[in-house]
Amino acid sequence: MAWWKTIAFCLLCCAFRGQPTTFGNAKDGVEYCFTENLYEFSKVPLSYTSSMPVPSWLSGTLVRNTPSQFSVGGRSFINYFDGFAKLHSLDIDPHSVNFSASFLKTGVYSRSTEANDIIPVPTFMGVDPPFSFLERLRALSSPADNTIVNVWNFGGDFAALTDAWIFTQFDLDTLGTIGVSKPEPTLGNGGCQTKETYMSCAHPVVEPGTGHSINFLMKVSFFPGQCDTFTVIRIKDLRTIETLASFEVDKMWYMHSFGLTENFAIFFAQPFYYDFIAFLTTVELQHALYWVPEDGMKIYVVNLKTGNVTTLRTEAASYTHHINAYETGDGRVVSDVVILLDVAAFTKGLARSRLANSSSIREIQSPTRIYRYILDLKTGEVEVKPFVSQSPNEDFFNTLDLPIINERYRGRRYCYAYGSVTSFHSNSPVQGAVPLIKKNVCLPHSDILWSRPNHYASEPTFVPDPNGTEEDAGVILSSVLDGDRGMNYLLILDARTMTEMNTAYLPTWIPYGFHGQFFPRSFPAPPVTAPHCEL
Repeated sequence: MAWWKTIAFCLLCCAFRGQPTTFGNAKDGVEYCFTENLYEFSKVPLSYTSSMPVPSWLSGTLVRNTPSQFSVGGRSFINYFDGFAKLHSLDIDPHSVNFSASFLKTGVYSRSTEANDIIPVPTFMGVDPPFSFLERLRALSSPADNTIVNVWNFGGDFAALTDAWIFTQFDLDTLGTIGVSKPEPTLGNGGCQTKETYMSCAHPVVEPGTGHSINFLMKVSFFPGQCDTFTVIRIKDLRTIETLASFEVDKMWYMHSFGLTENFAIFFAQPFYYDFIAFLTTVELQHALYWVPEDGMKIYVVNLKTGNVTTLRTEAASYTHHINAYETGDGRVVSDVVILLDVAAFTKGLARSRLANSSSIREIQSPTRIYRYILDLKTGEVEVKPFVSQSPNEDFFNTLDLPIINERYRGRRYCYAYGSVTSFHSNSPVQGAVPLIKKNVCLPHSDILWSRPNHYASEPTFVPDPNGTEEDAGVILSSVLDGDRGMNYLLILDARTMTEMNTAYLPTWIPYGFHGQFFPRSFPAPPVTAPHCEL
Protein backbone atom coordinates (compact mmCIF):
# COMPACT_ATOMS: atom_id res chain seq x y z
CA MET A 1 0.00 0.00 0.00
CA ALA A 2 1.26 3.49 -0.76
CA TRP A 3 2.70 5.38 2.22
CA TRP A 4 0.20 8.22 1.89
CA LYS A 5 -2.74 5.86 2.37
CA THR A 6 -1.29 4.61 5.64
CA ILE A 7 -0.82 8.18 6.89
CA ALA A 8 -4.33 9.17 5.81
CA PHE A 9 -5.88 6.26 7.66
CA CYS A 10 -3.87 6.89 10.80
CA LEU A 11 -4.91 10.54 10.80
CA LEU A 12 -8.50 9.50 10.32
CA CYS A 13 -8.23 7.10 13.27
CA CYS A 14 -6.86 9.85 15.48
CA ALA A 15 -9.56 12.28 14.38
CA PHE A 16 -12.26 9.87 15.43
CA ARG A 17 -10.52 8.38 18.45
CA GLY A 18 -13.03 6.50 20.59
CA GLN A 19 -15.79 6.92 17.96
CA PRO A 20 -15.53 4.20 15.30
CA THR A 21 -16.12 5.41 11.78
CA THR A 22 -18.09 3.67 9.04
CA PHE A 23 -16.35 3.10 5.72
CA GLY A 24 -18.54 2.22 2.76
CA ASN A 25 -22.26 1.94 2.26
CA ALA A 26 -23.09 -1.78 1.89
CA LYS A 27 -26.82 -2.45 2.04
CA ASP A 28 -26.23 -5.39 4.35
CA GLY A 29 -23.23 -5.45 6.66
CA VAL A 30 -22.71 -9.16 6.00
CA GLU A 31 -21.16 -8.21 2.65
CA TYR A 32 -18.08 -6.86 4.45
CA CYS A 33 -17.32 -10.44 5.55
CA PHE A 34 -16.19 -11.30 2.03
CA THR A 35 -15.08 -7.92 0.65
CA GLU A 36 -11.38 -7.61 -0.10
CA ASN A 37 -9.37 -5.10 1.90
CA LEU A 38 -6.03 -3.88 0.53
CA TYR A 39 -5.09 -1.54 3.40
CA GLU A 40 -2.07 -2.24 5.59
CA PHE A 41 -1.42 -0.74 9.03
CA SER A 42 1.47 -0.56 11.45
CA LYS A 43 0.91 -0.36 15.20
CA VAL A 44 -2.18 1.85 15.15
CA PRO A 45 -3.19 2.60 18.76
CA LEU A 46 -6.76 1.61 19.67
CA SER A 47 -8.87 2.58 22.66
CA TYR A 48 -10.97 0.34 24.85
CA THR A 49 -14.59 1.45 24.51
CA SER A 50 -15.58 1.06 28.15
CA SER A 51 -14.07 1.54 31.59
CA MET A 52 -14.59 -2.14 32.42
CA PRO A 53 -11.28 -3.61 33.60
CA VAL A 54 -9.31 -5.96 31.38
CA PRO A 55 -7.54 -8.77 33.30
CA SER A 56 -4.09 -7.71 34.46
CA TRP A 57 -2.60 -10.96 33.16
CA LEU A 58 -3.88 -10.51 29.57
CA SER A 59 -0.72 -9.59 27.68
CA GLY A 60 0.31 -10.80 24.24
CA THR A 61 -0.43 -10.68 20.54
CA LEU A 62 -3.45 -12.10 18.72
CA VAL A 63 -2.56 -12.86 15.10
CA ARG A 64 -5.15 -13.88 12.53
CA ASN A 65 -4.60 -15.06 8.95
CA THR A 66 -7.23 -13.99 6.41
CA PRO A 67 -7.66 -13.90 2.62
CA SER A 68 -7.83 -10.21 1.78
CA GLN A 69 -7.12 -9.66 -1.93
CA PHE A 70 -8.91 -11.50 -4.72
CA SER A 71 -8.06 -9.52 -7.87
CA VAL A 72 -4.90 -8.19 -9.48
CA GLY A 73 -5.09 -6.17 -12.67
CA GLY A 74 -7.86 -7.70 -14.78
CA ARG A 75 -7.75 -11.20 -13.27
CA SER A 76 -9.57 -12.55 -10.22
CA PHE A 77 -9.59 -15.68 -8.10
CA ILE A 78 -12.81 -17.69 -8.36
CA ASN A 79 -12.68 -19.21 -4.87
CA TYR A 80 -12.31 -17.48 -1.51
CA PHE A 81 -9.64 -20.03 -0.50
CA ASP A 82 -7.27 -18.54 -3.08
CA GLY A 83 -7.25 -14.93 -1.86
CA PHE A 84 -3.83 -13.54 -0.94
CA ALA A 85 -3.03 -13.97 2.75
CA LYS A 86 -2.86 -10.98 5.06
CA LEU A 87 -1.88 -11.12 8.72
CA HIS A 88 -3.72 -8.97 11.26
CA SER A 89 -2.33 -8.53 14.76
CA LEU A 90 -3.71 -7.05 17.95
CA ASP A 91 -1.02 -6.41 20.52
CA ILE A 92 -2.99 -6.49 23.76
CA ASP A 93 -2.32 -5.51 27.34
CA PRO A 94 -4.72 -4.40 30.09
CA HIS A 95 -4.53 -0.71 29.17
CA SER A 96 -3.86 -0.55 25.43
CA VAL A 97 -4.22 -2.29 22.09
CA ASN A 98 -2.18 -1.73 18.94
CA PHE A 99 -3.35 -2.94 15.53
CA SER A 100 -1.25 -3.97 12.54
CA ALA A 101 -2.07 -5.56 9.19
CA SER A 102 0.32 -6.71 6.49
CA PHE A 103 0.12 -8.93 3.45
CA LEU A 104 2.46 -11.89 3.45
CA LYS A 105 5.08 -11.01 0.85
CA THR A 106 5.24 -14.52 -0.57
CA GLY A 107 6.60 -15.31 -4.00
CA VAL A 108 3.20 -15.53 -5.66
CA TYR A 109 1.97 -12.30 -4.01
CA SER A 110 5.08 -10.30 -4.82
CA ARG A 111 5.36 -11.48 -8.43
CA SER A 112 1.63 -10.93 -9.03
CA THR A 113 1.82 -7.42 -7.62
CA GLU A 114 4.84 -6.61 -9.77
CA ALA A 115 3.17 -8.01 -12.93
CA ASN A 116 -0.22 -6.41 -12.12
CA ASP A 117 -1.73 -9.81 -12.86
CA ILE A 118 -2.22 -13.10 -11.00
CA ILE A 119 0.79 -15.07 -12.16
CA PRO A 120 0.29 -18.72 -13.15
CA VAL A 121 0.04 -20.69 -9.92
CA PRO A 122 -1.91 -23.72 -8.66
CA THR A 123 -5.27 -22.68 -7.22
CA PHE A 124 -8.30 -24.23 -5.59
CA MET A 125 -10.82 -23.25 -8.26
CA GLY A 126 -9.00 -21.32 -10.95
CA VAL A 127 -9.02 -17.70 -12.07
CA ASP A 128 -11.10 -15.46 -14.29
CA PRO A 129 -10.07 -15.03 -17.09
CA PRO A 130 -8.69 -18.58 -16.93
CA PHE A 131 -5.05 -19.48 -17.39
CA SER A 132 -4.12 -20.58 -20.90
CA PHE A 133 -2.65 -24.00 -21.57
CA LEU A 134 0.87 -22.60 -21.50
CA GLU A 135 0.13 -20.68 -18.30
CA ARG A 136 -1.12 -23.89 -16.66
CA LEU A 137 2.14 -25.58 -17.58
CA ARG A 138 4.07 -22.71 -16.01
CA ALA A 139 1.89 -22.92 -12.92
CA LEU A 140 3.21 -26.41 -12.20
CA SER A 141 6.66 -25.00 -11.53
CA SER A 142 5.38 -22.12 -9.42
CA PRO A 143 5.49 -22.72 -5.66
CA ALA A 144 2.02 -22.53 -4.08
CA ASP A 145 3.27 -20.44 -1.17
CA ASN A 146 0.10 -18.48 -0.35
CA THR A 147 0.01 -19.75 3.24
CA ILE A 148 -3.46 -18.52 4.07
CA VAL A 149 -4.91 -20.80 6.74
CA ASN A 150 -3.24 -20.48 10.15
CA VAL A 151 -0.24 -19.18 12.11
CA TRP A 152 1.95 -21.04 14.59
CA ASN A 153 4.95 -20.72 16.88
CA PHE A 154 7.51 -23.47 16.25
CA GLY A 155 9.94 -22.96 19.10
CA GLY A 156 10.34 -19.25 18.35
CA ASP A 157 9.86 -19.58 14.59
CA PHE A 158 6.58 -17.80 13.81
CA ALA A 159 5.07 -19.02 10.56
CA ALA A 160 1.92 -18.89 8.46
CA LEU A 161 0.61 -22.29 7.39
CA THR A 162 -1.55 -24.07 4.89
CA ASP A 163 -2.36 -27.76 4.32
CA ALA A 164 0.88 -28.35 2.44
CA TRP A 165 4.43 -28.63 3.76
CA ILE A 166 5.44 -25.00 3.29
CA PHE A 167 5.93 -22.16 5.79
CA THR A 168 6.02 -18.39 5.52
CA GLN A 169 7.99 -17.08 8.46
CA PHE A 170 7.16 -13.64 9.80
CA ASP A 171 8.25 -11.20 12.47
CA LEU A 172 5.72 -11.20 15.31
CA ASP A 173 6.38 -7.54 16.18
CA THR A 174 6.16 -6.00 12.70
CA LEU A 175 4.35 -8.77 10.75
CA GLY A 176 7.11 -8.40 8.17
CA THR A 177 7.72 -11.45 5.98
CA ILE A 178 11.04 -13.13 6.71
CA GLY A 179 10.89 -15.77 3.98
CA VAL A 180 9.26 -18.93 2.65
CA SER A 181 10.73 -22.31 3.51
CA LYS A 182 10.14 -26.01 2.87
CA PRO A 183 12.44 -27.67 5.44
CA GLU A 184 13.63 -31.18 4.63
CA PRO A 185 11.83 -33.25 7.30
CA THR A 186 13.82 -36.47 6.91
CA LEU A 187 17.19 -34.96 7.84
CA GLY A 188 16.03 -33.75 11.24
CA ASN A 189 18.17 -30.61 11.24
CA GLY A 190 20.44 -28.44 9.18
CA GLY A 191 17.89 -26.19 7.55
CA CYS A 192 18.00 -27.91 4.14
CA GLN A 193 15.11 -27.29 1.76
CA THR A 194 13.22 -30.24 0.29
CA LYS A 195 12.35 -30.75 -3.37
CA GLU A 196 9.84 -33.47 -2.53
CA THR A 197 6.08 -32.86 -2.52
CA TYR A 198 4.51 -33.33 0.89
CA MET A 199 0.99 -32.67 2.12
CA SER A 200 0.51 -31.81 5.78
CA CYS A 201 -2.06 -29.82 7.76
CA ALA A 202 -2.49 -26.30 9.04
CA HIS A 203 -3.33 -27.49 12.56
CA PRO A 204 -0.25 -28.74 14.39
CA VAL A 205 -1.01 -29.78 17.96
CA VAL A 206 1.14 -29.00 20.98
CA GLU A 207 2.48 -32.22 22.45
CA PRO A 208 1.47 -32.62 26.11
CA GLY A 209 4.39 -32.20 28.46
CA THR A 210 6.97 -30.98 25.91
CA GLY A 211 5.64 -27.83 24.26
CA HIS A 212 6.78 -29.16 20.89
CA SER A 213 4.43 -29.52 17.94
CA ILE A 214 3.11 -32.76 16.48
CA ASN A 215 2.09 -32.89 12.83
CA PHE A 216 2.17 -35.31 9.92
CA LEU A 217 3.47 -35.57 6.38
CA MET A 218 2.07 -37.46 3.42
CA LYS A 219 4.68 -37.96 0.71
CA VAL A 220 3.10 -37.85 -2.72
CA SER A 221 3.70 -40.71 -5.15
CA PHE A 222 2.92 -39.77 -8.75
CA PHE A 223 3.27 -43.32 -10.08
CA PRO A 224 0.23 -45.67 -10.27
CA GLY A 225 0.43 -48.68 -7.97
CA GLN A 226 3.01 -47.11 -5.69
CA CYS A 227 2.00 -46.54 -2.08
CA ASP A 228 2.12 -43.15 -0.42
CA THR A 229 4.05 -42.69 2.82
CA PHE A 230 2.48 -41.27 5.98
CA THR A 231 4.87 -39.93 8.62
CA VAL A 232 4.15 -38.57 12.10
CA ILE A 233 6.66 -35.91 13.15
CA ARG A 234 7.66 -33.81 16.14
CA ILE A 235 8.70 -30.24 15.29
CA LYS A 236 10.88 -28.51 17.86
CA ASP A 237 11.57 -25.61 15.50
CA LEU A 238 11.73 -25.37 11.71
CA ARG A 239 15.29 -26.72 11.75
CA THR A 240 14.75 -29.57 14.21
CA ILE A 241 12.27 -32.25 13.15
CA GLU A 242 11.99 -35.79 14.48
CA THR A 243 10.20 -38.80 12.97
CA LEU A 244 7.93 -40.63 15.44
CA ALA A 245 6.30 -43.15 13.09
CA SER A 246 6.10 -43.90 9.39
CA PHE A 247 3.87 -46.29 7.43
CA GLU A 248 2.49 -46.82 3.94
CA VAL A 249 -1.08 -46.03 2.88
CA ASP A 250 -2.89 -47.08 -0.30
CA LYS A 251 -4.44 -43.69 -1.04
CA MET A 252 -3.64 -40.21 0.10
CA TRP A 253 -6.59 -38.37 1.62
CA TYR A 254 -7.22 -34.74 2.42
CA MET A 255 -6.85 -34.04 6.15
CA HIS A 256 -7.03 -30.60 7.74
CA SER A 257 -6.65 -31.60 11.41
CA PHE A 258 -6.12 -34.57 13.74
CA GLY A 259 -6.52 -35.57 17.37
CA LEU A 260 -3.90 -35.96 20.08
CA THR A 261 -3.90 -37.54 23.54
CA GLU A 262 -1.05 -37.99 26.00
CA ASN A 263 0.07 -41.16 24.21
CA PHE A 264 -1.59 -41.25 20.80
CA ALA A 265 -2.09 -39.27 17.62
CA ILE A 266 -5.42 -40.03 15.92
CA PHE A 267 -5.83 -39.66 12.17
CA PHE A 268 -9.23 -40.01 10.47
CA ALA A 269 -8.63 -41.19 6.89
CA GLN A 270 -11.79 -39.81 5.36
CA PRO A 271 -12.39 -41.25 1.85
CA PHE A 272 -11.78 -37.83 0.32
CA TYR A 273 -8.83 -38.64 -1.89
CA TYR A 274 -6.28 -36.73 -3.93
CA ASP A 275 -5.95 -37.40 -7.65
CA PHE A 276 -2.64 -35.78 -8.49
CA ILE A 277 -2.83 -36.77 -12.15
CA ALA A 278 -6.00 -34.67 -12.43
CA PHE A 279 -4.21 -31.87 -10.61
CA LEU A 280 -1.28 -31.96 -13.03
CA THR A 281 -3.65 -31.44 -15.97
CA THR A 282 -5.82 -28.69 -14.42
CA VAL A 283 -3.64 -27.11 -11.65
CA GLU A 284 -6.91 -26.73 -9.72
CA LEU A 285 -7.39 -28.60 -6.46
CA GLN A 286 -11.17 -28.84 -6.93
CA HIS A 287 -10.54 -31.36 -9.74
CA ALA A 288 -8.00 -33.32 -7.68
CA LEU A 289 -10.35 -34.28 -4.81
CA TYR A 290 -12.89 -37.07 -5.06
CA TRP A 291 -15.28 -38.56 -2.51
CA VAL A 292 -15.70 -42.37 -2.25
CA PRO A 293 -18.07 -43.04 0.69
CA GLU A 294 -18.32 -46.76 -0.07
CA ASP A 295 -14.71 -47.10 1.09
CA GLY A 296 -15.73 -46.26 4.66
CA MET A 297 -13.21 -44.51 6.89
CA LYS A 298 -10.02 -45.87 8.43
CA ILE A 299 -8.81 -44.45 11.73
CA TYR A 300 -5.09 -44.71 12.42
CA VAL A 301 -4.11 -44.49 16.09
CA VAL A 302 -0.35 -43.96 16.35
CA ASN A 303 1.51 -44.56 19.61
CA LEU A 304 3.77 -41.52 20.03
CA LYS A 305 6.23 -43.45 22.19
CA THR A 306 6.61 -46.71 20.24
CA GLY A 307 5.47 -45.78 16.73
CA ASN A 308 3.02 -48.70 16.68
CA VAL A 309 -0.09 -48.14 14.56
CA THR A 310 -3.57 -49.48 15.34
CA THR A 311 -6.06 -49.36 12.46
CA LEU A 312 -9.81 -49.20 13.05
CA ARG A 313 -12.67 -48.88 10.58
CA THR A 314 -16.01 -47.13 10.63
CA GLU A 315 -18.56 -45.59 8.27
CA ALA A 316 -17.46 -42.85 5.90
CA ALA A 317 -17.57 -39.29 7.17
CA SER A 318 -16.07 -36.01 6.07
CA TYR A 319 -14.86 -33.63 8.74
CA THR A 320 -13.31 -30.24 9.25
CA HIS A 321 -11.78 -30.00 12.72
CA HIS A 322 -10.90 -32.22 15.64
CA ILE A 323 -11.97 -30.63 18.91
CA ASN A 324 -10.15 -32.76 21.47
CA ALA A 325 -9.35 -36.37 22.31
CA TYR A 326 -8.50 -38.23 25.50
CA GLU A 327 -7.83 -41.70 26.87
CA THR A 328 -10.31 -43.29 29.28
CA GLY A 329 -7.83 -45.58 31.06
CA ASP A 330 -9.56 -48.80 29.97
CA GLY A 331 -8.16 -49.11 26.45
CA ARG A 332 -10.51 -46.65 24.82
CA VAL A 333 -9.95 -43.24 23.25
CA VAL A 334 -12.65 -40.58 22.97
CA SER A 335 -12.37 -38.19 20.03
CA ASP A 336 -14.75 -35.28 19.43
CA VAL A 337 -14.86 -34.11 15.84
CA VAL A 338 -16.75 -31.53 13.76
CA ILE A 339 -18.30 -33.53 10.92
CA LEU A 340 -19.03 -31.92 7.55
CA LEU A 341 -22.49 -33.08 6.51
CA ASP A 342 -22.05 -32.19 2.83
CA VAL A 343 -18.69 -32.49 1.05
CA ALA A 344 -19.84 -29.90 -1.50
CA ALA A 345 -19.81 -27.32 1.31
CA PHE A 346 -16.02 -27.62 1.16
CA THR A 347 -15.48 -28.00 -2.58
CA LYS A 348 -18.06 -25.43 -3.73
CA GLY A 349 -19.20 -23.56 -0.63
CA LEU A 350 -16.71 -20.70 -0.84
CA ALA A 351 -16.99 -19.98 -4.55
CA ARG A 352 -16.90 -16.20 -4.71
CA SER A 353 -20.02 -16.15 -6.86
CA ARG A 354 -21.90 -17.28 -3.73
CA LEU A 355 -20.34 -14.48 -1.70
CA ALA A 356 -20.91 -11.59 -4.09
CA ASN A 357 -24.05 -10.14 -2.51
CA SER A 358 -26.06 -10.30 0.67
CA SER A 359 -28.94 -12.33 -0.79
CA SER A 360 -26.69 -15.25 -1.74
CA ILE A 361 -24.66 -14.99 1.49
CA ARG A 362 -27.91 -15.12 3.47
CA GLU A 363 -28.60 -18.56 1.97
CA ILE A 364 -25.54 -20.06 3.68
CA GLN A 365 -26.35 -22.35 6.59
CA SER A 366 -24.00 -24.29 8.84
CA PRO A 367 -23.05 -27.62 7.21
CA THR A 368 -21.47 -29.12 10.34
CA ARG A 369 -22.31 -31.11 13.48
CA ILE A 370 -20.28 -32.34 16.45
CA TYR A 371 -19.80 -36.11 16.67
CA ARG A 372 -18.16 -38.21 19.38
CA TYR A 373 -16.09 -41.24 18.34
CA ILE A 374 -15.26 -43.82 21.02
CA LEU A 375 -12.38 -45.99 19.81
CA ASP A 376 -11.82 -49.34 21.52
CA LEU A 377 -8.17 -50.14 20.88
CA LYS A 378 -8.57 -53.67 22.26
CA THR A 379 -11.53 -54.84 20.16
CA GLY A 380 -11.23 -52.49 17.20
CA GLU A 381 -14.83 -51.35 17.64
CA VAL A 382 -15.84 -47.75 16.93
CA GLU A 383 -18.92 -46.20 18.51
CA VAL A 384 -20.25 -43.04 16.89
CA LYS A 385 -22.53 -40.59 18.72
CA PRO A 386 -23.79 -37.35 17.18
CA PHE A 387 -24.56 -34.44 19.47
CA VAL A 388 -28.28 -33.83 18.85
CA SER A 389 -31.01 -31.92 20.68
CA GLN A 390 -34.76 -32.04 20.04
CA SER A 391 -34.96 -28.30 20.58
CA PRO A 392 -33.91 -26.36 17.43
CA ASN A 393 -32.46 -23.56 19.56
CA GLU A 394 -30.40 -26.01 21.62
CA ASP A 395 -29.41 -28.02 18.55
CA PHE A 396 -27.94 -24.85 17.06
CA PHE A 397 -25.01 -25.22 19.49
CA ASN A 398 -24.22 -28.65 18.08
CA THR A 399 -23.48 -27.15 14.66
CA LEU A 400 -20.47 -25.12 15.73
CA ASP A 401 -17.20 -25.13 13.82
CA LEU A 402 -13.77 -23.48 14.24
CA PRO A 403 -13.59 -25.17 17.66
CA ILE A 404 -11.04 -24.29 20.31
CA ILE A 405 -10.50 -25.41 23.91
CA ASN A 406 -8.43 -24.45 26.90
CA GLU A 407 -5.13 -25.89 25.62
CA ARG A 408 -4.21 -26.99 29.13
CA TYR A 409 -6.84 -29.67 28.63
CA ARG A 410 -5.50 -30.84 25.29
CA GLY A 411 -5.42 -34.65 25.30
CA ARG A 412 -7.31 -34.83 28.62
CA ARG A 413 -10.88 -35.18 29.77
CA TYR A 414 -12.56 -31.86 29.21
CA CYS A 415 -16.01 -30.28 29.18
CA TYR A 416 -15.90 -27.03 27.19
CA ALA A 417 -15.48 -26.33 23.50
CA TYR A 418 -15.79 -22.84 22.06
CA GLY A 419 -16.55 -22.01 18.45
CA SER A 420 -18.75 -20.12 16.05
CA VAL A 421 -21.71 -21.10 13.86
CA THR A 422 -21.24 -19.76 10.35
CA SER A 423 -24.90 -19.70 9.40
CA PHE A 424 -25.88 -16.40 7.79
CA HIS A 425 -29.50 -17.41 7.18
CA SER A 426 -32.11 -15.17 8.79
CA ASN A 427 -33.97 -18.21 10.16
CA SER A 428 -31.12 -19.04 12.56
CA PRO A 429 -31.73 -18.49 16.30
CA VAL A 430 -29.56 -15.35 16.08
CA GLN A 431 -31.16 -14.04 12.85
CA GLY A 432 -28.15 -14.51 10.61
CA ALA A 433 -25.48 -13.05 12.88
CA VAL A 434 -22.39 -15.17 13.60
CA PRO A 435 -22.28 -15.89 17.35
CA LEU A 436 -19.64 -17.27 19.67
CA ILE A 437 -20.61 -20.56 21.30
CA LYS A 438 -19.65 -22.21 24.55
CA LYS A 439 -20.54 -25.89 24.21
CA ASN A 440 -20.63 -28.12 27.29
CA VAL A 441 -19.88 -31.67 26.08
CA CYS A 442 -20.36 -33.07 29.59
CA LEU A 443 -23.70 -31.62 30.68
CA PRO A 444 -26.75 -31.25 28.38
CA HIS A 445 -28.87 -28.08 28.32
CA SER A 446 -26.05 -25.89 29.61
CA ASP A 447 -24.66 -24.30 26.45
CA ILE A 448 -24.43 -20.51 26.21
CA LEU A 449 -23.57 -17.99 23.52
CA TRP A 450 -22.67 -14.40 22.81
CA SER A 451 -24.30 -12.62 19.88
CA ARG A 452 -25.26 -9.17 18.58
CA PRO A 453 -27.56 -8.44 15.61
CA ASN A 454 -25.62 -7.86 12.38
CA HIS A 455 -22.30 -8.71 14.06
CA TYR A 456 -20.12 -11.52 12.71
CA ALA A 457 -17.59 -13.16 14.99
CA SER A 458 -14.39 -14.81 13.83
CA GLU A 459 -12.95 -17.97 15.32
CA PRO A 460 -12.61 -17.54 19.11
CA THR A 461 -9.32 -17.81 20.97
CA PHE A 462 -9.13 -19.01 24.57
CA VAL A 463 -6.54 -17.34 26.82
CA PRO A 464 -6.32 -19.08 30.21
CA ASP A 465 -6.10 -17.24 33.51
CA PRO A 466 -2.57 -18.12 34.71
CA ASN A 467 -3.90 -18.41 38.28
CA GLY A 468 -7.13 -20.18 37.33
CA THR A 469 -7.92 -23.70 38.45
CA GLU A 470 -11.16 -24.27 36.54
CA GLU A 471 -11.30 -25.32 32.90
CA ASP A 472 -13.19 -22.20 31.82
CA ALA A 473 -11.12 -19.72 33.85
CA GLY A 474 -9.91 -17.27 31.24
CA VAL A 475 -11.07 -15.00 28.45
CA ILE A 476 -12.27 -15.44 24.89
CA LEU A 477 -10.82 -13.16 22.22
CA SER A 478 -12.39 -12.65 18.81
CA SER A 479 -12.21 -10.16 15.97
CA VAL A 480 -15.84 -9.28 15.25
CA LEU A 481 -17.24 -7.45 12.23
CA ASP A 482 -19.79 -4.79 13.14
CA GLY A 483 -22.03 -4.88 10.08
CA ASP A 484 -23.69 -1.58 10.95
CA ARG A 485 -20.39 0.32 10.95
CA GLY A 486 -18.42 -1.75 8.47
CA MET A 487 -15.58 -2.14 10.95
CA ASN A 488 -14.09 -4.88 13.09
CA TYR A 489 -13.44 -4.72 16.79
CA LEU A 490 -11.55 -6.77 19.34
CA LEU A 491 -14.02 -8.52 21.62
CA ILE A 492 -12.98 -9.77 25.08
CA LEU A 493 -15.42 -12.13 26.80
CA ASP A 494 -15.41 -13.81 30.19
CA ALA A 495 -14.97 -17.47 29.18
CA ARG A 496 -17.17 -18.63 32.08
CA THR A 497 -20.23 -16.52 31.36
CA MET A 498 -19.66 -15.38 27.74
CA THR A 499 -20.39 -11.82 28.84
CA GLU A 500 -18.50 -8.84 27.44
CA MET A 501 -15.54 -7.48 29.37
CA ASN A 502 -14.45 -4.89 26.81
CA THR A 503 -14.06 -4.04 23.12
CA ALA A 504 -11.69 -1.96 20.99
CA TYR A 505 -12.60 -0.84 17.47
CA LEU A 506 -10.21 -1.14 14.53
CA PRO A 507 -9.99 1.54 11.83
CA THR A 508 -11.12 -0.90 9.13
CA TRP A 509 -12.92 -4.16 8.41
CA ILE A 510 -11.28 -7.58 8.19
CA PRO A 511 -12.55 -10.12 5.65
CA TYR A 512 -13.76 -13.41 7.11
CA GLY A 513 -10.69 -15.43 8.04
CA PHE A 514 -9.95 -18.99 8.98
CA HIS A 515 -7.60 -19.34 11.94
CA GLY A 516 -5.29 -17.49 14.29
CA GLN A 517 -3.39 -17.80 17.55
CA PHE A 518 -2.70 -15.76 20.67
CA PHE A 519 1.00 -15.58 21.49
CA PRO A 520 1.39 -14.63 25.17
CA ARG A 521 4.36 -12.72 26.49
CA SER A 522 4.64 -15.42 29.15
CA PHE A 523 2.80 -18.67 29.64
CA PRO A 524 2.85 -20.12 33.17
CA ALA A 525 1.15 -23.51 33.45
CA PRO A 526 -0.40 -24.38 36.82
CA PRO A 527 -1.55 -27.94 37.55
CA VAL A 528 -4.66 -29.11 35.71
CA THR A 529 -7.44 -31.16 37.27
CA ALA A 530 -9.47 -33.18 34.77
CA PRO A 531 -13.27 -32.80 34.99
CA HIS A 532 -15.44 -35.73 35.93
CA CYS A 533 -17.89 -36.48 33.13
CA GLU A 534 -19.50 -39.32 31.25
CA LEU A 535 -18.28 -40.44 27.84
